Amino acid sequence: MRFEFFTMGGSQFWEDVFFYQKWRIQRNFRTKKYRLLDPWDIQRHSGGFESCRKAFVDYIEIYEISRQRGHMVIMLHGLGDSKNIFKPLWRAVLKEGMMAAAINYPSTRKRIDSHVRQLEFLLNNLEDVQEVSFVTKGAGGIVLRKLMALESPWKKKLKIRRIVQVCPPNEGSRFFALLEKYAFFRWLLGPMLKDISPENMIFVPNFPKGTEFGIIAADFPGKGLTNMLSDSFRKALPTPSESDMEGAKEIIHIRNVNYNVFNNPKIVKACVKFLTKGKFV
Repeated sequence: MRFEFFTMGGSQFWEDVFFYQKWRIQRNFRTKKYRLLDPWDIQRHSGGFESCRKAFVDYIEIYEISRQRGHMVIMLHGLGDSKNIFKPLWRAVLKEGMMAAAINYPSTRKRIDSHVRQLEFLLNNLEDVQEVSFVTKGAGGIVLRKLMALESPWKKKLKIRRIVQVCPPNEGSRFFALLEKYAFFRWLLGPMLKDISPENMIFVPNFPKGTEFGIIAADFPGKGLTNMLSDSFRKALPTPSESDMEGAKEIIHIRNVNYNVFNNPKIVKACVKFLTKGKFV
């Protein structure tokens, strides 16, 4: 084995298909090539999936990687984001004794169904975990809704504890639907713009009956700049009511001015509270 090179961890070109103690195997969404990254996002191997997995097994002995076990919180980012938005929440989850896995998927390059297949593959290959919870941001909550509707092998081996959706466009995003009308934004943000429009959201199933989930709605962080926008854009801006969905155990609204909502300590605290206690307050 040999040292290869530092990476940016993958964001809009690489998708996580395997995770273990901060090590991850990623697949390039265009070339379908795989690579193994260590916890510092250094590439340690490349090739096929099984080749990368075999290399990881070898590294277990070299670096004495401890065995993971128990409850893992899986974090799914929103459109145009990356796993890095979850750093404040990741640290808070680890302090509570849970494991955490923030997952990258190329949200601006593929449709929702493609992301669902990626996450299904990852969960089917998740090892030494008995229980999972999910925290999603924005469009990640819609990806999870479609994922949960599938009958997959991972559901038989993993107990699903709780789900927290942060700012999910559960009723569809009028703002994304407006952006989708412009070629520049279709190029920049990809096909998920259309997938999350209000007219398409009626085809996305709710979480299965009995799923314990809570919703955190937050203010649009750029409210101070709205005077610069046209009337049509101002009227289409996200509102807390777009996050509502039937069946939620709790729905709360937290005032927010941070572009990354997880830089808001109140939102992080509320997420951890629901994950551990099943309630926000």
